[in-house]
Amino acid sequence: MDFTVIIMGRLEFASKRSIEQATNVIAHLLQTRYKNEVLYKDAAELLDAATNSLVAPREKFNCSEKVWMNTLHLLQQATGFSIAGDLHMWRILDGELQEHQLLEPNNDKTTVQAYFEGRSLINEEKWEEAKKALTKAISRFPRHAKALERRGYIHFEQGNTEAALADYAASLAVDSKRPEAYLGRALIRLSEEKWKDALDDLETCMKRSMPHHDVYLEALHRKGKCFMELGEYQKAIAAFNFFLTRPLLKDHPQYLFRRQVAFDKGRALAANRQLKEAITCFDEALNMPARNGKPDMAEILLHRGLAFQKNGQTGFLEDWKEAADQGSTRAAELLAEVG
Repeated sequence: MDFTVIIMGRLEFASKRSIEQATNVIAHLLQTRYKNEVLYKDAAELLDAATNSLVAPREKFNCSEKVWMNTLHLLQQATGFSIAGDLHMWRILDGELQEHQLLEPNNDKTTVQAYFEGRSLINEEKWEEAKKALTKAISRFPRHAKALERRGYIHFEQGNTEAALADYAASLAVDSKRPEAYLGRALIRLSEEKWKDALDDLETCMKRSMPHHDVYLEALHRKGKCFMELGEYQKAIAAFNFFLTRPLLKDHPQYLFRRQVAFDKGRALAANRQLKEAITCFDEALNMPARNGKPDMAEILLHRGLAFQKNGQTGFLEDWKEAADQGSTRAAELLAEVG
């Protein structure tokens, strides 16, 4: 049985010695272990001594499970000598994601540990402590594109867009194919209501990733919202449709965003006067799990009621009453208007 395999990413090495060690280990494994049952046949296909990096351009392969396992082992060995970056590997069968592997440096080097500490502190929203840790990683290894991107995100969260843009630019100067920095810059453009500039970065982000990638789906959702702001509702609906048809497992980072996407699709359909379809979307959103309670039931009921009313159907008063009972000021205003 053959699988579709997609590999992409870049690893950085701290010195010529590190990349020579990786080259020697890969060459040895290719000669003695894999017997040509591996996707890469020569260390030179991946490792670039001139830039001290391993670059896996986005490529699609068809291979057996054994070849997948050998290639995974090969790249894991190379990752062990790196100091920054990552590699993504996806194994797909008949369009269904079977496995995703994220390979990152994982050793006791100060740079590596400082980056992991900073990333973990971001998850706790300890912005200043996270920034300090990431700055330590960057000071020890200035070509740390991931640390630069994550520090840019912190600057954005703190409202310092100028510093955020500088870090995103620095990250892209190291690795122009890293999608996260494009997404980060797009979020700034969205906050500034520069919809077309945001779209450019979102589309580049998607080109630098792939549909099973978390960052791709976030960019896709935001792209749909951009189209809504521009009044291009059919394009927005198409973006939301593609998101919602992805076969996401419950542990996928974007799974809980499906409720928000379904709600946004309903709003786009209603704005495009496809009211029956909009009502169906709102129904689906109500039955999906929420992420941090968003969008809340009151908001969905408010918009479903509006769609009911505009479509000449009953049920809008009940929706608005329930929404008002749950704290929707707008629903209470609408109820007052209709007496």
